[in-house]
Amino acid sequence: MGPRADKHDDVYDRQIRLWGADAQKKMSNARVLYINLTGVTCEIMKNLVLAGVAAVVCDSRPYPEAVREMPCSFFHAEDMESAASENGSSNNCTVAKSVQPKVEELNPLLAGRNSIEERPIAELSDDFFTQFDAIVASRLTVAEAKRISTSLQKVEEGKLFIVTDTFGFDGCAHLDFGATHKFRRELGKDILSDLMSVDPYLSMADMLDVPLEEAKGRWDKSAPRILVLHRLLMDYWSLVDKPAFVKFAQNWLDLNKLSTSALSSDVQDCSLDTLADIAQHPEVSPVCAVLGGILGNEVIKSLTGKGEPANNVMMFSGFDGGCRSFLLEKNEV
Repeated sequence: MGPRADKHDDVYDRQIRLWGADAQKKMSNARVLYINLTGVTCEIMKNLVLAGVAAVVCDSRPYPEAVREMPCSFFHAEDMESAASENGSSNNCTVAKSVQPKVEELNPLLAGRNSIEERPIAELSDDFFTQFDAIVASRLTVAEAKRISTSLQKVEEGKLFIVTDTFGFDGCAHLDFGATHKFRRELGKDILSDLMSVDPYLSMADMLDVPLEEAKGRWDKSAPRILVLHRLLMDYWSLVDKPAFVKFAQNWLDLNKLSTSALSSDVQDCSLDTLADIAQHPEVSPVCAVLGGILGNEVIKSLTGKGEPANNVMMFSGFDGGCRSFLLEKNEV
């Protein structure tokens, strides 16, 4: 065993004790693709890079405009103002390029394994997405999410695909672990179950095709508010020329056969005017941090095969600090 291996074991000693040497080896050999950095995806990336998982950042958006309000330590306000004040800097630097040195600083043991991709998603081939062990994305359009999902379905190995965003005190994530993903449930200290499959399984594309009027569960007689709001904002944020939010939301609710009560809450103001403000300034730092920590753990489950995964939607409420899962199911006719 050489000096580098000794340093590796020293740095990750606590993780090796928690997850085991085999799990840490899988994590150290993995690469996760992050598409469009936001507060929550930066939190996931920070946690995983520190844990030894290499990061590839794909974000062609202009820096600093795209991340000016991001609640994340990766992008300091002074650095962004400096970049904006330099002639042409905002046109010549992408978010991926600007964050690269900060990611490298997090974990020197990953030197040479982290990288960036500055091309827009539309210019990337389907094969590009299949080379990674997991994909974590924010601010995707439904069409982009479906395209990536279809690409991942073509490979035999199950790969985790997460689409997540936060908005105000709420956050939501759609998780697709892949049709062939196998895991062992933790039954006790150092006791694992036999190999199990995600059941029932729904791909990301199929999740996004489930009509919200049919998204019901044992404890949910109608689609959960946070899920509805996430879908609404995904469609709104995807527009280049955004109309007035209130009118867009009213038309969107009618199109999806939902009433304004689908967005109502007993503990917070969910009027369309308030949601319009959230749509413009969505991210709150503590929400990003908590949901990022939870989703980072789901990525570790996927990479190691240890622990029962969340299937297939997770919703976080900053008002009560609760995070719960919700199962989207295909309505078989």
